[in-house]
Amino acid sequence: MLQLFLGSEKTYSGCRTELSGTESSFGADVGYLGQGSRHFDMNYVAVHKGKRTESRMDVSGVLEDGSSKLFRGTIDFQTGSGGSRGDEKEDVLLLGDEVVNQTIPLILCSEEDVEGNHGAAIGRLDEELLFYLCSRGLSEAQASSMVLRARMDALSSRIGDGPTQKLVQDYLQEVTGDGK
Repeated sequence: MLQLFLGSEKTYSGCRTELSGTESSFGADVGYLGQGSRHFDMNYVAVHKGKRTESRMDVSGVLEDGSSKLFRGTIDFQTGSGGSRGDEKEDVLLLGDEVVNQTIPLILCSEEDVEGNHGAAIGRLDEELLFYLCSRGLSEAQASSMVLRARMDALSSRIGDGPTQKLVQDYLQEVTGDGK
């Protein structure tokens, strides 16, 4: 599943997936761009019921200005899901002093032989990268826009539908003003 949230003032999203069959799998790639006062409320749940199941949730986004995000990610290993694995990873770039980022990971386990992982990288633009880009003639705003655009391009390149991908690229060009 690939989801990209770019322009709505308030976004409520999520899914619940049950991995019932042996070796069944689920992968989610979620991206978002929070500008202005946009708000994101996300709830994703992977319920492992079958043996040797696998889930992966990768969430990546940028929060600017006064935007906010609440992400709840649950990996639920139920009895009978031996040999299963669940991974949840979040990567958030904070580009404003007024942004609010909340992450609530949850791993539930009723089985012995399982592996559940949660990782989060949440932070501001690296000062060394910012210095490097500015020393090459970019303003701080242009450098931030370039990094933001690179993050969004990484997900939008995976859409797989030319017209839809062009719509996303046109929108990103408009909101970042980078002329790409």
